[in-house]
Amino acid sequence: MRYLIRVLGLCLSLSGFAQDRLSGYVYSAQDSTALADVSIYFDGTTLGTITNKDGHYSIAIQPGVKSALVISMLGYNPVYINNYQNISELPVVYLTESTEQLGEVFLETDPWSREHKMREFKREFLGGTEVSKNVKILNEEVIKLHYSASKKRLVAWATKPIQIENKYLGYVIDYELQDFYIDYEKSLKSDLNLVYMVYYAGTSFFRELKPKVPRRFKKHRDEAFEGSTLHFMRSLANQKLGEHGFRIFHKSFEVAPYQFFKLQQGEENIHVEQTAEQLSILFDNDQQSSITAKVPFQIDKFGNHFPPSGIIIGGAMGRRRLAMMLPQNYKLQP
Repeated sequence: MRYLIRVLGLCLSLSGFAQDRLSGYVYSAQDSTALADVSIYFDGTTLGTITNKDGHYSIAIQPGVKSALVISMLGYNPVYINNYQNISELPVVYLTESTEQLGEVFLETDPWSREHKMREFKREFLGGTEVSKNVKILNEEVIKLHYSASKKRLVAWATKPIQIENKYLGYVIDYELQDFYIDYEKSLKSDLNLVYMVYYAGTSFFRELKPKVPRRFKKHRDEAFEGSTLHFMRSLANQKLGEHGFRIFHKSFEVAPYQFFKLQQGEENIHVEQTAEQLSILFDNDQQSSITAKVPFQIDKFGNHFPPSGIIIGGAMGRRRLAMMLPQNYKLQP
């Protein structure tokens, strides 16, 4: 089974801990009136705010942040801003009203019931682990699904951000689903469909479930970080794979941690070329994963890798999904 996991639509880079602020105004493109309660957040993080009645916002940032600033409101097309370094006031943003999305037109009859498709979607989107039982989608009605029997593919899209309540890690996540599909293959022993590949992309904003974070949430978050893709990428970028409990295998044989990784320090990020197409990863002598990279990729020193679509993550890391996903600025806050 292979997993192509793209959790974030846009990458993040954080450095330092001194706080700063970024501000601006959001207006309607139709009549230039101020828009209140517009969501402003850095993709994949806990850093966010909303506009006031005058359309003004002021959001705390950390020096060096490069995650896209997402400006989003129901009924309007979202805006993504990347070039905001070294400035404190952004130009006025004008949001355009979105036309009704009818979704993709399918000529082929869908043989699956919505209940069956939703079970498949939630298992692969949230994860099929015990942890996912503590995770709930609060607005399933916004999710549209279609299964193509000829292509053996289930696709999903959403008319609004998907609201996810995670009572295990203690977050509420607003996830704007940009793309999702599951490819299946026939079992050699039966007519059952087996999952071959999962792909999803989107932007996310994390909010605390409780004003004061309980000790159990902190414990679960630390456990979720250990052996995660974020943990692996941070360790790889900082050349601390062995120190952090990661062992690398090639064709069933253990190899030196960096034998098949060529790392080059760029101006801001680490450039990585994986010279063997697929490698196995063993964490803590227990959790087995795999990484397949057909193209070079980059990692910042905090573990954010891009392009996300260039890497296929399988095994234990690939199965974690949204139920075990942490904000990209986890453990980077003072």
